[in-house]
Amino acid sequence: MRTQTLFASVALAMLGACVGGIDMPTGGGSNTGSNDTTARQQFDSTVAPLLVSNRCAGCHVGPETGATNMFLGTANSNDSFYAGITNDRAINGGFRAGAASLLTKGVHEGPAWQAADVTTISAWLSAEAAERGDDGGGGSNTGSGTVIQPNLSVRGAEQQWAACMSISQTEYMSTKAYAIADMQTENGRCYSCHEPGGAGGAYWGRNNQYLDMLTKWQEEVFITGAFQAQTQQTSPISYKMLVASNKICSKGKEQDNSSGTHPKFDCNQNVDGVVVLDAMASFATMVQAKADSGACPTPAFVDPSAGSGSGSGSGNP
Repeated sequence: MRTQTLFASVALAMLGACVGGIDMPTGGGSNTGSNDTTARQQFDSTVAPLLVSNRCAGCHVGPETGATNMFLGTANSNDSFYAGITNDRAINGGFRAGAASLLTKGVHEGPAWQAADVTTISAWLSAEAAERGDDGGGGSNTGSGTVIQPNLSVRGAEQQWAACMSISQTEYMSTKAYAIADMQTENGRCYSCHEPGGAGGAYWGRNNQYLDMLTKWQEEVFITGAFQAQTQQTSPISYKMLVASNKICSKGKEQDNSSGTHPKFDCNQNVDGVVVLDAMASFATMVQAKADSGACPTPAFVDPSAGSGSGSGSGNP
């Protein structure tokens, strides 16, 4: 939820000037060309130069108070680039190329990636996923192809949850889980930054009677912004989904904890007659009950390339 600056128009006017004359970034290691190259070394030698040559760094480095998404951090260095991308799930797509907005953004004020660049960045994302112990587990990030057996892995539980939410519009509306979009921060309501045109991106918003937000929660990139997997049993291990209360509350305390610049907010707000986190917890209980009963569609994430605007389901089964 990044605050839009009053000088957004000035920033846009300067885009043409901000992409030139950038020095090569410094910091971090370099690829030695050996078979022991790490994902970080691969990033430094193959991806970081593209962020400069393709002019990303010219407009996406700087303080988060700007209208442009400063996903590359505050410094023109490999360290800043790497930290910014690897710490932003929306940008890295959970280290899956098909879900990474770093690749799916396309042409905007800046140019689109060339095919060779896409291959290079995709290879690095795959290397990161492998090193982090998350190579996709045989699943598909778009909801097509093989899926992980529900509940036996974190990602499998997330896929099942996404499918269950697609038939839970009635519960979503009746519990008022959508009220999270209306929470008040020091800089306005959450939706003021998280709707189309907002600095935080079209994520938590009121569009289509809040159903666009429900659809976003069904995407692999965004599901963990609101929900998280928790061990349900240990033998055999299985998982269930809960509201990501700690993550949500931590967002409101970033400035106090010197961990970020997100606007401050109280996560225990009463909005539209409900305590927001309680409303989300009620929704989560109802969705999990469907998952446990086997009433949900085939586990799958919503394909982000399909767009939004309809919620993805048609109410209760």
